[in-house]
Amino acid sequence: MNAAPTLRVIQDVAAWDAIREDWQALHRACPNASTPLDFVWLRCWWEVYGPAYGAGGLRIVTFWRGTHLVAVAPLYLQLEGRGPLAMRYLRFLSTGEAEFEETCPDYLDLLCLPGEEAACASAFWEAVDRMEWDALELLDLPSGSPLRTAAEGRGWIRASSRGSCPIARLEAGFEAYLDGLSSKTRMRARQEMRKAAQSGAALELAGPEEVASSFADLVRLHQARWEAEGKPGCFAAPRFTRFHERLLQEWSAPERVVLARLAHEGRAIVALYGFVTAGKFDLYQLGVGAADGTSMHSPGMAANLLLMERLARDGVARYDFLRGDSAFKRSLTGELTELVMLAATRLNLRVLLARGRHFGGRLRRRLQRAWQGRGGREGRTSA
Repeated sequence: MNAAPTLRVIQDVAAWDAIREDWQALHRACPNASTPLDFVWLRCWWEVYGPAYGAGGLRIVTFWRGTHLVAVAPLYLQLEGRGPLAMRYLRFLSTGEAEFEETCPDYLDLLCLPGEEAACASAFWEAVDRMEWDALELLDLPSGSPLRTAAEGRGWIRASSRGSCPIARLEAGFEAYLDGLSSKTRMRARQEMRKAAQSGAALELAGPEEVASSFADLVRLHQARWEAEGKPGCFAAPRFTRFHERLLQEWSAPERVVLARLAHEGRAIVALYGFVTAGKFDLYQLGVGAADGTSMHSPGMAANLLLMERLARDGVARYDFLRGDSAFKRSLTGELTELVMLAATRLNLRVLLARGRHFGGRLRRRLQRAWQGRGGREGRTSA
Protein backbone atom coordinates (compact mmCIF):
# COMPACT_ATOMS: atom_id res chain seq x y z
CA MET A 1 0.00 0.00 0.00
CA ASN A 2 1.43 3.37 -1.01
CA ALA A 3 -0.90 5.69 0.85
CA ALA A 4 0.07 6.55 4.41
CA PRO A 5 -2.25 5.22 7.12
CA THR A 6 -4.39 7.67 9.05
CA LEU A 7 -2.92 8.63 12.42
CA ARG A 8 -5.04 9.05 15.53
CA VAL A 9 -3.49 9.67 18.96
CA ILE A 10 -5.87 8.72 21.79
CA GLN A 11 -5.51 10.66 25.04
CA ASP A 12 -8.56 9.71 27.08
CA VAL A 13 -9.71 6.42 28.54
CA ALA A 14 -13.22 6.50 27.05
CA ALA A 15 -11.87 6.76 23.50
CA TRP A 16 -9.36 3.98 24.27
CA ASP A 17 -12.07 1.70 25.66
CA ALA A 18 -14.14 2.35 22.53
CA ILE A 19 -11.55 0.58 20.33
CA ARG A 20 -11.11 -2.45 22.59
CA GLU A 21 -12.61 -4.91 20.09
CA ASP A 22 -10.58 -3.43 17.23
CA TRP A 23 -7.43 -3.74 19.35
CA GLN A 24 -8.11 -7.34 20.27
CA ALA A 25 -8.84 -8.26 16.65
CA LEU A 26 -5.51 -6.67 15.67
CA HIS A 27 -3.74 -8.56 18.45
CA ARG A 28 -5.12 -11.88 17.19
CA ALA A 29 -4.02 -11.10 13.63
CA CYS A 30 -0.46 -9.96 14.39
CA PRO A 31 2.43 -12.44 14.27
CA ASN A 32 4.40 -10.24 16.69
CA ALA A 33 1.61 -10.13 19.28
CA SER A 34 2.87 -10.46 22.85
CA THR A 35 1.04 -10.71 26.15
CA PRO A 36 1.93 -7.15 27.30
CA LEU A 37 0.49 -5.78 24.06
CA ASP A 38 -2.92 -7.31 24.80
CA PHE A 39 -5.57 -4.69 25.55
CA VAL A 40 -6.43 -6.36 28.87
CA TRP A 41 -2.84 -6.26 30.18
CA LEU A 42 -2.45 -2.58 29.27
CA ARG A 43 -5.87 -1.53 30.53
CA CYS A 44 -5.35 -3.30 33.86
CA TRP A 45 -1.96 -1.61 34.21
CA TRP A 46 -3.45 1.81 33.56
CA GLU A 47 -6.21 1.15 36.07
CA VAL A 48 -3.75 0.14 38.81
CA TYR A 49 -0.62 2.14 38.03
CA GLY A 50 -2.01 5.06 36.03
CA PRO A 51 -3.07 7.14 39.06
CA ALA A 52 0.48 6.96 40.45
CA TYR A 53 2.53 7.30 37.26
CA GLY A 54 0.32 8.60 34.47
CA ALA A 55 -0.22 12.26 35.39
CA GLY A 56 0.80 13.29 31.88
CA GLY A 57 -1.98 11.21 30.35
CA LEU A 58 -2.32 8.62 27.61
CA ARG A 59 -0.69 8.90 24.21
CA ILE A 60 -2.06 5.82 22.43
CA VAL A 61 -0.76 5.97 18.85
CA THR A 62 -3.14 4.25 16.42
CA PHE A 63 -3.08 3.87 12.64
CA TRP A 64 -6.14 3.23 10.52
CA ARG A 65 -7.09 2.41 6.94
CA GLY A 66 -10.66 3.55 6.73
CA THR A 67 -12.38 2.00 9.74
CA HIS A 68 -9.80 -0.80 10.02
CA LEU A 69 -7.19 -0.57 12.80
CA VAL A 70 -3.84 -1.66 11.35
CA ALA A 71 -1.29 -0.70 14.04
CA VAL A 72 -1.06 0.56 17.62
CA ALA A 73 1.67 1.68 20.00
CA PRO A 74 0.58 2.08 23.65
CA LEU A 75 2.33 5.15 25.09
CA TYR A 76 1.79 7.48 28.02
CA LEU A 77 3.45 10.60 29.41
CA GLN A 78 5.03 10.32 32.84
CA LEU A 79 5.87 13.46 34.83
CA GLU A 80 8.83 13.59 37.20
CA GLY A 81 8.62 16.57 39.52
CA ARG A 82 5.96 19.23 39.83
CA GLY A 83 4.98 22.41 38.10
CA PRO A 84 5.87 23.64 34.62
CA LEU A 85 9.46 22.39 34.88
CA ALA A 86 8.55 18.76 35.62
CA MET A 87 10.40 16.33 33.35
CA ARG A 88 8.14 14.67 30.78
CA TYR A 89 8.96 11.05 29.89
CA LEU A 90 7.27 9.36 26.96
CA ARG A 91 7.11 5.62 27.66
CA PHE A 92 5.32 2.42 26.80
CA LEU A 93 2.41 1.64 29.09
CA SER A 94 3.45 -0.91 31.74
CA THR A 95 6.94 0.62 32.09
CA GLY A 96 8.38 3.44 34.15
CA GLU A 97 7.37 2.20 37.59
CA ALA A 98 9.66 2.32 40.62
CA GLU A 99 11.89 -0.74 40.74
CA PHE A 100 10.14 -2.31 43.74
CA GLU A 101 6.81 -2.55 41.88
CA GLU A 102 7.72 -2.72 38.19
CA THR A 103 5.85 -5.21 36.02
CA CYS A 104 8.85 -5.81 33.71
CA PRO A 105 7.02 -6.60 30.46
CA ASP A 106 9.10 -8.03 27.61
CA TYR A 107 8.29 -7.69 23.88
CA LEU A 108 6.55 -4.33 23.93
CA ASP A 109 6.48 -3.01 20.38
CA LEU A 110 4.42 -1.56 17.58
CA LEU A 111 1.53 -4.01 17.20
CA CYS A 112 1.08 -4.11 13.45
CA LEU A 113 -0.60 -6.08 10.66
CA PRO A 114 1.77 -7.86 8.24
CA GLY A 115 2.69 -5.60 5.35
CA GLU A 116 2.05 -2.41 7.33
CA GLU A 117 5.27 -2.41 9.35
CA ALA A 118 7.40 0.01 7.32
CA ALA A 119 4.70 2.62 6.71
CA CYS A 120 3.39 2.60 10.28
CA ALA A 121 6.81 2.54 11.94
CA SER A 122 7.94 5.53 9.91
CA ALA A 123 4.71 7.39 10.64
CA PHE A 124 5.09 6.51 14.33
CA TRP A 125 8.44 8.30 14.60
CA GLU A 126 7.09 11.31 12.75
CA ALA A 127 4.18 11.46 15.20
CA VAL A 128 6.47 11.04 18.23
CA ASP A 129 8.75 13.80 16.98
CA ARG A 130 5.77 16.19 16.96
CA MET A 131 4.72 15.32 20.53
CA GLU A 132 5.72 17.31 23.58
CA TRP A 133 8.18 15.37 25.73
CA ASP A 134 11.65 15.79 27.19
CA ALA A 135 12.90 12.22 27.32
CA LEU A 136 11.82 9.14 25.39
CA GLU A 137 12.42 5.67 26.82
CA LEU A 138 10.87 2.70 25.03
CA LEU A 139 11.69 -0.74 26.43
CA ASP A 140 11.89 -3.75 26.06
CA LEU A 141 11.45 -4.25 22.30
CA PRO A 142 12.65 -7.28 20.34
CA SER A 143 15.78 -6.34 18.41
CA GLY A 144 13.98 -7.00 15.11
CA SER A 145 11.20 -4.52 15.87
CA PRO A 146 10.04 -2.40 12.93
CA LEU A 147 10.41 0.60 15.25
CA ARG A 148 14.12 -0.10 15.59
CA THR A 149 14.50 -0.54 11.85
CA ALA A 150 12.72 2.76 11.18
CA ALA A 151 14.80 4.49 13.87
CA GLU A 152 18.11 3.65 12.20
CA GLY A 153 17.90 6.66 9.87
CA ARG A 154 17.00 9.05 12.68
CA GLY A 155 20.09 10.20 14.51
CA TRP A 156 18.17 11.52 17.51
CA ILE A 157 17.13 8.00 18.59
CA ARG A 158 19.60 5.75 20.41
CA ALA A 159 19.35 1.97 20.64
CA SER A 160 20.95 -0.06 23.43
CA SER A 161 20.82 -3.71 24.49
CA ARG A 162 18.60 -4.78 27.36
CA GLY A 163 19.62 -8.42 27.54
CA SER A 164 17.96 -11.43 25.97
CA CYS A 165 15.19 -13.97 26.46
CA PRO A 166 16.16 -17.69 26.34
CA ILE A 167 13.59 -19.81 24.48
CA ALA A 168 13.03 -23.57 24.26
CA ARG A 169 11.59 -24.85 20.96
CA LEU A 170 8.75 -27.34 21.37
CA GLU A 171 7.13 -27.37 17.93
CA ALA A 172 8.50 -30.85 17.12
CA GLY A 173 7.28 -32.26 20.42
CA PHE A 174 8.75 -32.68 23.87
CA GLU A 175 10.90 -35.73 23.07
CA ALA A 176 12.46 -33.92 20.13
CA TYR A 177 13.14 -30.99 22.44
CA LEU A 178 14.94 -33.26 24.91
CA ASP A 179 16.95 -34.82 22.10
CA GLY A 180 18.21 -31.34 21.19
CA LEU A 181 19.72 -30.72 24.63
CA SER A 182 23.31 -31.51 25.49
CA SER A 183 23.82 -35.10 26.62
CA LYS A 184 24.60 -33.96 30.18
CA THR A 185 21.53 -31.73 30.43
CA ARG A 186 19.31 -34.35 28.78
CA MET A 187 20.41 -36.99 31.29
CA ARG A 188 19.79 -34.64 34.21
CA ALA A 189 16.40 -33.60 32.83
CA ARG A 190 15.23 -37.20 32.55
CA GLN A 191 16.54 -37.94 36.05
CA GLU A 192 14.66 -35.03 37.62
CA MET A 193 11.41 -35.96 35.87
CA ARG A 194 11.84 -39.59 36.92
CA LYS A 195 12.57 -38.61 40.53
CA ALA A 196 9.46 -36.42 40.61
CA ALA A 197 7.33 -39.34 39.43
CA GLN A 198 8.96 -41.81 41.84
CA SER A 199 8.39 -39.40 44.73
CA GLY A 200 4.71 -39.09 43.89
CA ALA A 201 5.02 -35.42 42.88
CA ALA A 202 2.70 -34.33 40.07
CA LEU A 203 2.15 -31.22 37.98
CA GLU A 204 -1.27 -29.64 38.43
CA LEU A 205 -2.72 -26.93 36.20
CA ALA A 206 -5.27 -24.60 37.76
CA GLY A 207 -8.74 -24.44 36.33
CA PRO A 208 -11.00 -21.44 36.97
CA GLU A 209 -11.93 -22.76 40.42
CA GLU A 210 -8.28 -23.21 41.49
CA VAL A 211 -6.90 -19.87 40.27
CA ALA A 212 -7.11 -18.11 43.64
CA SER A 213 -5.47 -20.93 45.61
CA SER A 214 -2.77 -21.48 42.98
CA PHE A 215 -1.96 -17.77 42.92
CA ALA A 216 -1.75 -17.83 46.72
CA ASP A 217 0.75 -20.71 46.47
CA LEU A 218 2.82 -18.69 44.00
CA VAL A 219 2.89 -15.63 46.27
CA ARG A 220 3.72 -17.70 49.35
CA LEU A 221 6.59 -19.62 47.75
CA HIS A 222 8.02 -16.61 45.93
CA GLN A 223 7.92 -14.37 49.00
CA ALA A 224 9.39 -17.01 51.31
CA ARG A 225 12.42 -17.42 49.07
CA TRP A 226 13.18 -13.70 48.83
CA GLU A 227 12.39 -12.91 52.45
CA ALA A 228 14.83 -15.64 53.49
CA GLU A 229 17.50 -13.60 51.67
CA GLY A 230 16.47 -10.41 53.43
CA LYS A 231 14.68 -8.97 50.36
CA PRO A 232 11.04 -7.91 50.10
CA GLY A 233 10.01 -9.88 46.99
CA CYS A 234 7.87 -8.40 44.21
CA PHE A 235 4.54 -9.42 45.76
CA ALA A 236 5.29 -7.21 48.76
CA ALA A 237 4.35 -4.28 46.49
CA PRO A 238 0.55 -3.78 46.74
CA ARG A 239 0.17 -2.37 43.24
CA PHE A 240 2.14 -5.25 41.69
CA THR A 241 -0.05 -7.82 43.44
CA ARG A 242 -3.26 -5.95 42.63
CA PHE A 243 -2.30 -5.71 38.95
CA HIS A 244 -1.91 -9.47 38.66
CA GLU A 245 -5.09 -10.11 40.59
CA ARG A 246 -6.91 -7.91 38.05
CA LEU A 247 -5.38 -9.89 35.17
CA LEU A 248 -6.56 -13.14 36.70
CA GLN A 249 -10.06 -11.70 37.03
CA GLU A 250 -10.07 -10.80 33.32
CA TRP A 251 -8.39 -13.89 31.89
CA SER A 252 -9.48 -17.45 32.55
CA ALA A 253 -6.91 -20.20 33.07
CA PRO A 254 -5.53 -22.04 31.21
CA GLU A 255 -6.51 -20.48 27.85
CA ARG A 256 -4.38 -17.35 28.40
CA VAL A 257 -3.05 -17.68 31.94
CA VAL A 258 -1.14 -20.73 33.12
CA LEU A 259 -0.97 -21.27 36.87
CA ALA A 260 0.72 -24.58 37.57
CA ARG A 261 2.17 -26.19 40.64
CA LEU A 262 4.34 -29.20 41.29
CA ALA A 263 2.66 -30.75 44.31
CA HIS A 264 3.66 -33.53 46.67
CA GLU A 265 1.15 -34.97 49.13
CA GLY A 266 -1.13 -31.99 48.56
CA ARG A 267 1.62 -29.43 49.21
CA ALA A 268 2.93 -27.08 46.51
CA ILE A 269 6.69 -27.41 46.06
CA VAL A 270 6.93 -25.21 42.95
CA ALA A 271 4.45 -22.71 41.52
CA LEU A 272 4.73 -21.38 37.97
CA TYR A 273 2.84 -18.45 36.45
CA GLY A 274 2.83 -17.37 32.83
CA PHE A 275 0.85 -16.56 29.72
CA VAL A 276 0.13 -18.17 26.36
CA THR A 277 0.01 -15.85 23.35
CA ALA A 278 0.23 -16.83 19.68
CA GLY A 279 1.48 -20.34 20.43
CA LYS A 280 4.20 -19.19 22.84
CA PHE A 281 4.30 -19.57 26.61
CA ASP A 282 6.03 -16.85 28.64
CA LEU A 283 7.17 -17.93 32.10
CA TYR A 284 6.52 -14.72 34.00
CA GLN A 285 7.09 -15.73 37.62
CA LEU A 286 7.75 -18.77 39.78
CA GLY A 287 8.21 -19.75 43.39
CA VAL A 288 10.27 -22.70 44.61
CA GLY A 289 10.12 -24.23 48.07
CA ALA A 290 11.74 -27.14 49.86
CA ALA A 291 11.28 -30.56 48.29
CA ASP A 292 11.21 -32.40 51.63
CA GLY A 293 10.06 -35.99 51.35
CA THR A 294 11.15 -36.33 47.73
CA SER A 295 14.36 -37.37 45.99
CA MET A 296 14.41 -34.38 43.63
CA HIS A 297 17.58 -32.26 43.59
CA SER A 298 16.06 -29.52 41.42
CA PRO A 299 12.28 -29.28 41.80
CA GLY A 300 12.32 -26.09 39.74
CA MET A 301 13.85 -27.90 36.80
CA ALA A 302 11.41 -30.78 37.15
CA ALA A 303 8.43 -28.43 37.26
CA ASN A 304 9.54 -26.52 34.15
CA LEU A 305 10.16 -29.72 32.21
CA LEU A 306 6.80 -31.21 33.20
CA LEU A 307 5.07 -28.00 32.18
CA MET A 308 6.93 -28.00 28.85
CA GLU A 309 5.77 -31.57 28.25
CA ARG A 310 2.16 -30.63 29.01
CA LEU A 311 2.16 -27.46 26.91
CA ALA A 312 3.82 -29.21 23.96
CA ARG A 313 0.94 -31.69 23.93
CA ASP A 314 -1.45 -28.73 23.81
CA GLY A 315 0.29 -27.27 20.74
CA VAL A 316 2.50 -24.63 22.36
CA ALA A 317 5.53 -24.22 20.10
CA ARG A 318 7.90 -22.17 22.27
CA TYR A 319 8.61 -21.88 25.99
CA ASP A 320 10.10 -18.47 26.78
CA PHE A 321 11.94 -17.90 30.07
CA LEU A 322 11.84 -14.14 29.43
CA ARG A 323 14.65 -11.70 30.08
CA GLY A 324 17.47 -12.80 32.31
CA ASP A 325 20.59 -14.84 31.80
CA SER A 326 21.48 -17.83 33.96
CA ALA A 327 23.21 -21.16 33.53
CA PHE A 328 19.91 -22.89 34.30
CA LYS A 329 18.06 -21.07 31.49
CA ARG A 330 20.90 -21.54 29.01
CA SER A 331 21.05 -25.27 29.69
CA LEU A 332 17.36 -25.75 28.82
CA THR A 333 17.11 -23.48 25.77
CA GLY A 334 18.58 -23.20 22.32
CA GLU A 335 17.42 -19.79 21.13
CA LEU A 336 17.90 -16.21 22.33
CA THR A 337 15.83 -13.15 21.46
CA GLU A 338 17.66 -9.89 22.16
CA LEU A 339 15.71 -6.99 23.63
CA VAL A 340 16.57 -3.33 23.13
CA MET A 341 15.71 0.11 24.45
CA LEU A 342 15.06 3.03 22.12
CA ALA A 343 15.75 6.37 23.79
CA ALA A 344 16.12 10.05 23.03
CA THR A 345 16.56 13.28 25.00
CA ARG A 346 15.74 16.83 23.99
CA LEU A 347 18.11 19.49 25.29
CA ASN A 348 16.00 22.10 27.06
CA LEU A 349 15.68 23.78 30.45
CA ARG A 350 13.77 20.87 31.99
CA VAL A 351 16.45 18.40 30.97
CA LEU A 352 19.28 20.67 32.16
CA LEU A 353 17.60 21.15 35.54
CA ALA A 354 16.96 17.40 35.85
CA ARG A 355 20.60 16.67 35.08
CA GLY A 356 21.63 19.26 37.66
CA ARG A 357 19.41 17.63 40.28
CA HIS A 358 20.79 14.21 39.40
CA PHE A 359 24.40 15.42 39.61
CA GLY A 360 23.70 17.28 42.86
CA GLY A 361 22.16 14.15 44.39
CA ARG A 362 25.13 12.02 43.41
CA LEU A 363 27.54 14.61 44.82
CA ARG A 364 25.65 14.79 48.13
CA ARG A 365 25.70 11.01 48.49
CA ARG A 366 29.44 10.89 47.81
CA LEU A 367 30.12 13.64 50.34
CA GLN A 368 27.96 11.88 52.92
CA ARG A 369 29.82 8.61 52.41
CA ALA A 370 33.16 10.41 52.61
CA TRP A 371 32.13 12.24 55.79
CA GLN A 372 30.82 9.05 57.39
CA GLY A 373 34.05 7.29 56.52
CA ARG A 374 36.11 10.11 58.00
CA GLY A 375 34.01 10.10 61.16
CA GLY A 376 34.37 6.35 61.48
CA ARG A 377 38.17 6.52 61.14
CA GLU A 378 38.38 9.36 63.68
CA GLY A 379 36.22 7.39 66.10
CA ARG A 380 38.44 4.36 65.88
CA THR A 381 41.58 6.49 66.26
CA SER A 382 40.32 8.32 69.31
CA ALA A 383 39.26 5.05 70.92
